[in-house]
Amino acid sequence: MLDKILGSDTAMKIMLHLVHYGEIYPSAVAKDYQLSLSGVQKQFQRFEDAGILVSKLVGKSRVYFFNKKSPAVKPFIDLIKVYYDGLSLEDKEQIFGTRRRPRRPGKPVIKKG
Repeated sequence: MLDKILGSDTAMKIMLHLVHYGEIYPSAVAKDYQLSLSGVQKQFQRFEDAGILVSKLVGKSRVYFFNKKSPAVKPFIDLIKVYYDGLSLEDKEQIFGTRRRPRRPGKPVIKKG
């Protein structure tokens, strides 16, 4: 369903990663889903051009996150969260099992709240 709303499966996967991690870089999404990096980068650029995402350089990597200054972003994130919250724990562990930053031992994969 979400892929139909966003226009592509890649767009859906990017948004789920952003809701889960808060910020993400294109190569992480490409690696997690075995997608072409150029296709993922193009989709990130489309979201940035639309004002949904903003980016910054961290070293040589471009990191993307939601544009909190845009009035359209809050309802957009809420829509993505409806789909995200509907995923089973097993699906979340499978999709988001890769740690993107250090996590204390024993902390669950999914965010609470």
